[in-house]
Amino acid sequence: MKGDLRLPEGAAVVTGGAGDLGRAIVAGLRERDVPVASLDLVDNADASLSLACDITDPDAVSAAAARVGDALGEVSMLVCGAGIVSTVALADLEPQEWHRVLDVSLTGAYLACRAFVPPMPEGGAVVAISSGLGTRGMPRGGHYAAAKAGMEALMKSVALEYARAGVRANALALGPFRTKMLDDHPGVDFDERARLVPLGRLGDPEDVVGPALFLLGDHSRYVTGSVLHLSGGFTML
Repeated sequence: MKGDLRLPEGAAVVTGGAGDLGRAIVAGLRERDVPVASLDLVDNADASLSLACDITDPDAVSAAAARVGDALGEVSMLVCGAGIVSTVALADLEPQEWHRVLDVSLTGAYLACRAFVPPMPEGGAVVAISSGLGTRGMPRGGHYAAAKAGMEALMKSVALEYARAGVRANALALGPFRTKMLDDHPGVDFDERARLVPLGRLGDPEDVVGPALFLLGDHSRYVTGSVLHLSGGFTML
């Protein structure tokens, strides 16, 4: 696959590039000699450029975009991977928590797209890391599901707006994945989650790399505005 897949010329930006999924995508791009900038609150030494960036802050994202351009040149690939999860019953869901979750996933994706998509060259591609819960819904997680559904709608809108410019935008809707973010989340029963997946296991961060590179590369050159479910069959149920 490494020899066959052609990625756009230019640099890539991965928001949330220091999380488990972001690190895997950064590593996959670097293996193919793509210059990659990681935008996160935590450093990723594997990236070509690692910037401390609050993805919810418009000024911080604009400043990061300028620094990426100066250091790595033209950006042709964007992965919107920043996100947080929480579980709160609707009756207890305070506006602050609603905004906290939506700001990172949805507003962060919008700010990244606003900064990096308009100057993107023909052949450029955007991938948002969404969740199957954006389609299924999530009890005690309406804020998280709404954020992911919004990301998918954003990708479809970007796809329509920039299609004639030759820029594609798609989303990866993940099922249950084993990541540090969920490891740190209280009350998660990983065995029970695995039993809900038809393939019988949770996703591993490496499982996201191939599909992400597929959507960024020329093998998906006729794919835009789509949501690819990467869930081990979880979203069929």
